[in-house]
Amino acid sequence: LPPDYRGDILLWDIDKTYLDTRFSSARGLMGIVVEAALDKQAIPGAVPLIRALRRGPSKHSSLVPLYFVSGSPPQLRTILERKMLLDGVEFDGITFKDQWGLLKARRPKAIREQVGYKLCALLLYRLELPDGARWLLFGDDIESDAEVFALFGEVCAGLRGHALSQRLMQMNAAAPESDAAIELASRLPITPDPVERIFIRLEQRRPEQFHSRNVTPTRSFLQTAMVLAQLGRVTRDTVSVVAEDLRRNLVTDATVTSYLTDARDRLKVPEDILALAAR
Repeated sequence: LPPDYRGDILLWDIDKTYLDTRFSSARGLMGIVVEAALDKQAIPGAVPLIRALRRGPSKHSSLVPLYFVSGSPPQLRTILERKMLLDGVEFDGITFKDQWGLLKARRPKAIREQVGYKLCALLLYRLELPDGARWLLFGDDIESDAEVFALFGEVCAGLRGHALSQRLMQMNAAAPESDAAIELASRLPITPDPVERIFIRLEQRRPEQFHSRNVTPTRSFLQTAMVLAQLGRVTRDTVSVVAEDLRRNLVTDATVTSYLTDARDRLKVPEDILALAAR
């Protein structure tokens, strides 16, 4: 990207956000050798939404930069890349977690700890990408994605040293990853918070449990698509395509209707966009 790039950067979590998988235990690692791309199931609505975001809101594809951060090990790279090829998901980079290395280092608890790992991954991306870019971050409510993404914005805006160390301690980040994050932060220029919006797919928590100004909790990617259409980040017909993908993945009409009602009441989505999800 040119140094003066001022457009969007898309950053997606993979496990429980793009794909309905999770590798955060030693037992889960054992299944890697028998995994295949066709075994991976995308979260309903994720694939058409990612493709629409990558394409951008115009009629001509703008190839918006797209990066992934996964809690899965690098041994899964080939399988995930095949799955993305099958889904038609183009991307610019993926960060993996070295879970085997953690096991060899006798740090099994670090396999489940994601705060320090994900913050380091984001800071490494930040060091390589233009300072003026605006970030759209997509995660879930399983592993503190909202809190880590918001912390990333604060670090970019100047949170450093002892203050950052205290925050990471409060978030129960592991010491080696905390030290690495503090060192990476010291190399960043201080800029305004670059995080435009954080989208969190709800699976366990309630919307009212999120308080950051730029966090948008959604119950499905249909709601996410509606908000993004309002923001002008995807075309309006993306809403219809995502809605159809939900139904194709056996999400019932009653459930889709509940998403629409919640989108109207909580997310303040206007009627003209809600109508795009109707059959």
